Amino acid sequence: TVLPDADGQRSYARSPFARPVQWRDGSGAPVARGMTASLQQRLEARPGGAVYAFDYSANSAGWVGSTGSADNLAAAIRSIADAVHGPVDVVTHSMGGLALRYALRDAPDIAALIGEVVTVAAPTQGSDIANVAVDIAGAIRATMSTVPVLQNLVLPWIGAVCNKQLAEDARGGCDLPPVIRTGIAALGPAGTSLRAGSAELADLPDWPAGLHVHAIAASAVVAMPLPSGKTGEARLGDGLVAETSALAGAADTTVVTCRRDLPPGVGGVGMILSGQVAAPPFGGACGHDAVFSNLEVVDAVLAALRGPASG
Repeated sequence: TVLPDADGQRSYARSPFARPVQWRDGSGAPVARGMTASLQQRLEARPGGAVYAFDYSANSAGWVGSTGSADNLAAAIRSIADAVHGPVDVVTHSMGGLALRYALRDAPDIAALIGEVVTVAAPTQGSDIANVAVDIAGAIRATMSTVPVLQNLVLPWIGAVCNKQLAEDARGGCDLPPVIRTGIAALGPAGTSLRAGSAELADLPDWPAGLHVHAIAASAVVAMPLPSGKTGEARLGDGLVAETSALAGAADTTVVTCRRDLPPGVGGVGMILSGQVAAPPFGGACGHDAVFSNLEVVDAVLAALRGPASG
């Protein structure tokens, strides 16, 4: 979807792909001047290409297998394929990858209309942080049962404000930190379903045979020397989705790693506590909501879309 800016220039909204590139790679180094074009702008600039953003934010609090998202996505793919008279390449972020799998299950005819599929940070095996968030949400719900105004008005209002911000301009995003938004989302069916080991994930449809899927994962690694002389590593994924979850089931995979080596002992711990280490879920170039601000991720998506743009 292409929308006009206040100054009359083209602008992209309602899509995380529209966020300007901020980091050069997993090191967190800033990009050079003139290299801040978003993934969506770079896709639009490809010869013969046209970009369409599918917005399912109105249904994002519900599980993608039980809302109208999959049916609407299938209809959109048919419409675009008909308009461009050719195959449609599909790039998804987060739960969008799961929505596409349900769309392909319920409308198998659209598989023939799709060229390449690229998923980024898809929670195919769920989200480890969702497990924690669901437990926290359960405690919040139990606590708030004695304060109905908080449960029935305050939390829904916060969620509505956040969703409105995302719908108006996904480039700026929601003002709430990702962890808080995840906690709020966990109060709904999507949060419960994304819990690792859930019944919904167990029933997640497989990718159809013959469809080429390239999965991209962001993986933050924090390393610290140990007294034993070895190096201890914590693999944080993108803060919401683990590397293995984001890559599961794909034919080809790419991992963008953000590694931070800390000094040993108190110094390294102090850097984490003081916020000097920008790693998920506290932000950074591999954060779930920030992956398209990472040039290495953007380049990986473009490289996975082999051949000329078709949709």
